[in-house]
This record gives sequence, structure tokens and C-alpha cells, in this order.
Amino acid sequence: MSKEVKIGILALVVLVVLIWGFKFLKGKNLFADIQQFHVKYENVEQLEVASQVLVNGYKVGAVTKIKMDPDDYSKVLVDIDVKGSVKVPKNTQATIISLGLVGGKAIILDINRNCEGKDCAQSGDYLPGGMRGMLSSMVPETELDMYMKRIKSGFKGTLDSTGGNEIVNQSKAIVKNFAAITEKLDKILSKTDKNIEASIANVAAMTKSLKASDVKIASILNNLDQLTLSLQNAHVDSLIIKGDDAIVQLTKSIKDIKSILAKADSSINSFDGIMKKVNKGDGTLGKLLKDEKLYNELNLTVKHTNLLLQDLRLYPGRYFNLSVFKKGPKDYKKVEKDPGLE
Repeated sequence: MSKEVKIGILALVVLVVLIWGFKFLKGKNLFADIQQFHVKYENVEQLEVASQVLVNGYKVGAVTKIKMDPDDYSKVLVDIDVKGSVKVPKNTQATIISLGLVGGKAIILDINRNCEGKDCAQSGDYLPGGMRGMLSSMVPETELDMYMKRIKSGFKGTLDSTGGNEIVNQSKAIVKNFAAITEKLDKILSKTDKNIEASIANVAAMTKSLKASDVKIASILNNLDQLTLSLQNAHVDSLIIKGDDAIVQLTKSIKDIKSILAKADSSINSFDGIMKKVNKGDGTLGKLLKDEKLYNELNLTVKHTNLLLQDLRLYPGRYFNLSVFKKGPKDYKKVEKDPGLE
């Protein structure tokens, strides 16, 4: 397996993990069978996306979306995802509770009976909503009266034994301090919620960008794979070596051409100098071209030479006295029309 394929597989795995992690942070599990329900509340009391959905303290789902009801702005519409294996009876109340002082909010489903078939709520149905205060969320209603009676009896005995005014004053101070601490915690939590929302929004934007670019990433990896294979099949090393040899030969040829051009340039310069001298009348050739007298004399000499050769051809006896039989030379007869006189 090539490195490019490994990189592509790694990028795909990272993309899937990012998408799954983002959905998981929002309370969704992409690989689980889920059913979705809608609940309307008048006040969600800082309920957040990804808050738990519980049944008897056991997590069965999460909050996936919180928004204003588009049909009634006095209501808040909450979407929750519940495991498909959990059968939720119709009209099951989805109650918002507090998980503690700093534990955030959650939704509990008050399932008090089993259901089958049409008696069960179907995915996409609306469930009635409700809300419990912090104290009722932390202490069951059946035990709340008992705890209150014990507190009253214990508090009354303490007041009788230690003096009521001092304890009341201390209680007021404690409550005041507790209110101040709660206010500070609320401010800190509000700032933290904004940071978490911003981080989730950034992760969502990054995941969306990666998802939009996955086709381009796959195309780039495919192109890189094809390019690498093409380079491997093309024997780039041998081509580079041959290219270097060709460049060396071309450089040598260029040097030879430069040398030939330099010699040709020198010859042209020499010929140009000779032609300048000829034009000026210097030298034999220059004089032949420039001196008209010499030209005429040479022309006359050539003419006489032609006449002499012609006379020698016509009358060789005037110049040669050869006799095999020792006869005397013939008398010379003057030519009626002498070419030399013409």
C-alpha cells in the first residue's frame, strides 16, 4: 500500500472521528438506534444541548436541540433523542430537574408503566413537559415531608437550648453568603457556557468545511497517486541523465558554432578590407579596376596576342623553316587582308 493511500485512509478516519465526536458532544450517537421526541416548556432553566435524559437515574438519551417555538414565542421547543430500546408510554411527562448546585440540568422521563404497540409514543411525537425545583429534584417528594419534620424538630430544640436570636442572625449571614456565592457561580457558569457554545460552533464549522471538502480531498489524493505512478513508470532518473547528456552535447555544439561564427566574422572583415583597398585602387586588382590606361594597354596586348596566334596558325612558314627534303623556304606572300590592320 502506497503512502498516498495510507494518508487518504488516515484523513478519512480523522474526518469520521471528528464528525462522530461532534455529534457525540451534542448527545447524538451515529451508530445507535434512536427515537426523537419533542417537548414544549415555558422555561428551560438553563437547560443545554447534550444535557442528559434519564429514566430512574439511568441515562437513556440526550437533548439535541433547543429553540423558540415558531408558533408560540412564549414556549421553548426542546428535541430529545432516546434509545430505540426504551419504550416510552404515551403522555409520559418529560420533567426538567437540577443535578446539583453545579451539576447542570437534566430531563427525566416519568415512566411508571409498560407499553406495547400503539400505546407507546412514536418517534416524532410531542411529550408533555414539566419542571422541578432544586430541592424537590435532590430529595424525593415522599421523603421531603419526613426531612422537613426532622429539621423543624431539631431546629426548634437548638433554638430553645442556645437562644434563638443568635442562631437566626447566623443563619441570615449564612444565607446571604450562600446567595453571593451562588450569584458568582452563576456568572462563572454563564461565561463558561458561552465559551463552550463558541467551541462547539467552531468545531461544527470545521467539520462542515471538512465534509464539504472531502470530495476535493479524495480527488487530490487520487491525482497524487496517479502522478506518482506516472513518474515511476516514466523512469524519471534515466530521463534526467539523458537530458543532462543532451544539454552537455548542445553546449559543446553551441561553442563550436560560436567558434565558426567568429572565424567567419574574421574572414568577412578581411574580405571587407580587401574590397575597400580594391575600391581605393590599391594593389594589382585595384589598379586593374581603377586605372583605365592599364586596362587599355592590357586590352591591346590581348588583341595583339590574338592576332599573332591567328597569323601563326595561318602562316606557320613565316616563323618555322622546317624542310624534310632540304628545300628552300617558300617565298612569303603578303596577305591581302591583314587582320592586324583591320
